[in-house]
Amino acid sequence: MRRVLTLILLVVILGACGQQDNGSSGERHVGIIVDIEKDTFDEMYIVLSLPSVEDIDISNKTREELIRLAQENDGVFYHLSQEEYEELDLEIGKRIVGYYSAVGESDPPVLFTDKIEVISQ
Repeated sequence: MRRVLTLILLVVILGACGQQDNGSSGERHVGIIVDIEKDTFDEMYIVLSLPSVEDIDISNKTREELIRLAQENDGVFYHLSQEEYEELDLEIGKRIVGYYSAVGESDPPVLFTDKIEVISQ
């Protein structure tokens, strides 16, 4: 199941890459990291973020359950290179803001970021 989701996301990313704008549009998404997965196939990290987890219990949830929560609560995926991931020192529970210029057509959507900042833990 995980491999199928990863392959679907790769297809979405590849299809949307041609639509990506190199300039920043000023759009941003603030959220809390609820899941991180390393895709060993292409050395990318897939980060799932929800805008808020105040009224949501994310403990002991499977990846599929977290994806469903993201679908229902305006969550997003970010795809990061290993270098970007390590530089930002990302982990579950950190609050991030992603500045993006394009959105991939998936559910939850993949945001093609110009920049990600960690704003708190």
